[in-house]
Amino acid sequence: MELNYLRVFFEVAKDGRFTDAAKRLNISQSALSRSVALLEENTGVKLFNRSKQGVQLTPTGQEVFRQCEQLFQTVRKINEICNGEQEVCEGPLRLATTDHIMNYLILQQLQSFRKDFPLVVPVISIGTPDEIINSVLADEYEFGLLFAKVLTPQINYEALHEEPMALVVQPEVWQECKGVNQAATIKKVLSKVGYISSVGAIGQKRASRVLLELFGEMPRVGIEVSGQEEQKRICLSGGGIAYLSRFMVDKEIKSGQLHEINVEEPHVFKLWLATKKGKTLSMPARRFLDRLRAQWN
Repeated sequence: MELNYLRVFFEVAKDGRFTDAAKRLNISQSALSRSVALLEENTGVKLFNRSKQGVQLTPTGQEVFRQCEQLFQTVRKINEICNGEQEVCEGPLRLATTDHIMNYLILQQLQSFRKDFPLVVPVISIGTPDEIINSVLADEYEFGLLFAKVLTPQINYEALHEEPMALVVQPEVWQECKGVNQAATIKKVLSKVGYISSVGAIGQKRASRVLLELFGEMPRVGIEVSGQEEQKRICLSGGGIAYLSRFMVDKEIKSGQLHEINVEEPHVFKLWLATKKGKTLSMPARRFLDRLRAQWN
């Protein structure tokens, strides 16, 4: 299989436009079309569905596209290794993430990265998942790190890591509402102080499913707040039950500042890397993400 044919396929598949792909590759559109046709002929597989509106990837084409992303990422890394002495890692490292991911998962790695690459200047935006994805789509930031996917066809997602959740409440509130069993106690706590929810989460299918699995019904919301750090602070002050990433509250659970409510099967959420399709990441971004992958693999 010709690597050049795969490169042509990959460029077309990025946005489904033969004309734009031909310009990026600096070849004629007819030559590009022939390369795609030869790839399909040689493999015996249909990769695109063609119509007057353009082309769309077939299910097989989608899988080939994902494999090509990994293939050309590897090729790029090989080139970086071979040319490493000539390249300097410098410039902005533009990323968007949430407050708790920044504070608990990547801050230490970021500080180490800055020591190794002093010419790199991190530029970081903290926001909600929607804000993160919008900033990546607008090319304001190169990539996003988040736990909740925002589904949009222009974004590629890669799972980097998994983290379990913990259902927690202030111990004093738990004792004040103590019932005949855990379910009765939870019901009293929710009646008294409610559930600490992310802003707008109750209306989302994923959040609603998680809460139904936790409580058997939709809980009474006591307060909605956008940041998980704020949710933790409110929970510590006795403001309600919170469902937070375990890495955020493990210390407080062990010290007795928070009571962990037993959950038969705690949810495990994936940490997603979000990048814009067709976007080539800068060297600082690639180097930093390689460190994160190495840390969690």
